[in-house]
Amino acid sequence: MEQAPLKILFVNSIQMFGGGEVWMLRAMAGLHARGHEVHLCCRPGTELLLRADRAGYPVHEVNFRGDFDPLTILRLVLLIKGQAYDIILTNMDKELRLAGIAARLVHPRPVVLPRRGIDYPLKNKLRYRFAYNVLADHIIANSEATKKALLRNAPWLDPARIEVIYNGIEIAPFQQARGEPFRQKLGIPAQAPLVGFVGQLDSRKGIGVILSAFDQVINRIPQAKLVFVGEGPLQEMIESEIRIKEWQGSVFLAGFSDDIPEVMQAIDLLILPSFWEGFGIVIIEAMAAGKPVISTNISSMPEIVVEGETGYLIEPGDSDSLAGRIVTLLQDEDLRSRMGEKGVQRVDSMFSYTAMLNHLETLFRKQVARVRKPNHVQ
Repeated sequence: MEQAPLKILFVNSIQMFGGGEVWMLRAMAGLHARGHEVHLCCRPGTELLLRADRAGYPVHEVNFRGDFDPLTILRLVLLIKGQAYDIILTNMDKELRLAGIAARLVHPRPVVLPRRGIDYPLKNKLRYRFAYNVLADHIIANSEATKKALLRNAPWLDPARIEVIYNGIEIAPFQQARGEPFRQKLGIPAQAPLVGFVGQLDSRKGIGVILSAFDQVINRIPQAKLVFVGEGPLQEMIESEIRIKEWQGSVFLAGFSDDIPEVMQAIDLLILPSFWEGFGIVIIEAMAAGKPVISTNISSMPEIVVEGETGYLIEPGDSDSLAGRIVTLLQDEDLRSRMGEKGVQRVDSMFSYTAMLNHLETLFRKQVARVRKPNHVQ
């Protein structure tokens, strides 16, 4: 028997555009393609709003104020009541508190599901207990590491109420993309060994570690190139380092890119030496493109990267190890190829788009059935 489509509201109060927002748009696209009605509630003027609007999704603008701001809650009550959502999926603690309270003031109420994408522990405070034990019906974590972090300081939280749903991507676009146009735009020779970083240019991503490591790499492999794809507060620092070290023609700042499959096909390997990370979706994107990766042994990285098989894991801040692993991979094309093949297989088995959407749908329907039972306490 065919099940009725669900009406789902994604709620996001973040002003910047990062990995969580990328995940949200991908989840919306996949669920929409499966026949569900998806809406977005976010701040006015954000990149997330612009992209969702371009994709044709209904967007509701809300100025998220204080955690328990009555005007924001009233605005959300009117939205939720008027649209009769089945599911509300929130991105951060602020949205959970505001949308969670609003949902409790509507009957029949929707299911409220916060998604945690960063392995920060919950604080052992009353407002967190209220939010996660009372307002949340269930909790989505993007990795086992995130789930463990949630429970670390929260003995009051039932582990059975946390569902691990890995980020998923479609492999085909990363397999079919061509990297030549990206190299040509930057003037990078087709045969030059190219190391890539994709992400925000900030200190938590290990930008300083990358620059220190590349200083060693270029001494051992003079023809090596490094490209930063992304934007952020450390861009000027990178530009200064390029001038000081005379790395013009060796280190490139490509800025923000909408075509990540093209980027991943252009590079020979991806590095992400973060000091802390949410999920590191760029890692599975590189693996889907058949490229080896070097990351740090933190957070969910060991769940994604199989040491010595799909790439390497180093200690955070260890520029010497990073340099050594980069040189090893750049000097061994067969090793890169073997690791790349293993990476594609791992993404297909653990991090596919279809698996993620199936898991989300199963959880959504299970929670709706539970909450909408006649004898369930609203």
